[in-house]
Amino acid sequence: MTLKVSLDPLDLKILQAFEELGTKVSTRELSERLGEPSRTIRYRITKLKEKGVLHKAKVQTHERKLGLAEYILVATSVPATESTLKKILDEIPAFYYYAPTYGKYEGFFVYVVYPLNTPRMVLDLAAELKKKGLIGDYYLFDVVDYQRNEAKLAELDSWDWEKWSKRISTIMTKTKEIKLDMDEFPQTVSFDSKDTLILRHMVENADITLRELGEILELSQPQVHNRIKKLEESGIIRGYKLSLSPFDSGMTILCFFKSKDARKILLWFDMLPFYHQITMESGSHFFVQVYLPSTETNNFLKHLRNLKQYTDEMFVQFLLSGTHKGYCHLIDTYSKDTGSWRLPYEDFLKTIEALTKTKR
Repeated sequence: MTLKVSLDPLDLKILQAFEELGTKVSTRELSERLGEPSRTIRYRITKLKEKGVLHKAKVQTHERKLGLAEYILVATSVPATESTLKKILDEIPAFYYYAPTYGKYEGFFVYVVYPLNTPRMVLDLAAELKKKGLIGDYYLFDVVDYQRNEAKLAELDSWDWEKWSKRISTIMTKTKEIKLDMDEFPQTVSFDSKDTLILRHMVENADITLRELGEILELSQPQVHNRIKKLEESGIIRGYKLSLSPFDSGMTILCFFKSKDARKILLWFDMLPFYHQITMESGSHFFVQVYLPSTETNNFLKHLRNLKQYTDEMFVQFLLSGTHKGYCHLIDTYSKDTGSWRLPYEDFLKTIEALTKTKR
């Protein structure tokens, strides 16, 4: 498989150590673990970043515990109104990420944020978009939790598609299921506006220091430290992950499925050496997002067909590069005065109406 750059054994060991120990591990700790001088480790990390293989650490968050949840809307667009739909997706803050998608639904893949106390907001917005002729058929997936897994670079050269494909029938006859670090019924936890600001700055810059956060929030470093620790213990901050872009050209494929044996199916997906994210709506309803080299797309799809016989429902979408409005965009919807999230549904309907009329 074609990587952006040739990775020698030490490069692979450094990336694997980050995955095992977390991105907060120090150069000294890496040096001791790998038996290499600290200066060598620093040099290799710098080169991996320069070559675009290793990116800055990212803070993984769980907004549902803050009372802010999200739906995924996969919709067929209408060619005559697509430009208007794009303006609406840009204008309405609830639509915080969207990307062109192809598959069962030829149109857009959209992350739609909503407060947990207004669960019908997204359903009503989708219905309104269809009523106005902006989308055709659509599918809604209520995101409850997710789990991300980086590429296992050391396994790429020995990866065998045929062997992987044959494993599904064996897995389905066994009692073993995947162990997920997910919560099907996450509970909202206590937080305040300073916590949301900490999240905002940490997500935008995972390297920000306690001193810098303290100056921004007018808190002491111990106070900031205690708040971050509380966010971690409550699961709002769920971890710190490195991000890899190892391939010259990649493709993102989404597989949505429902099955009473979903956790067995996920065990099969988890064998993949490519980046994949498992997203859950319920114990039987998931989708898996896989990022793999473009050259491997045909192989993946060819063997993915074997999965259909074990599902009650299944479809596949291809995802292109999208538009992300940023994490600040989400946090700015929190009102310090009311202690709640401000997503005015009535204003969204007015925006849809105004932009639709402009098109006419």
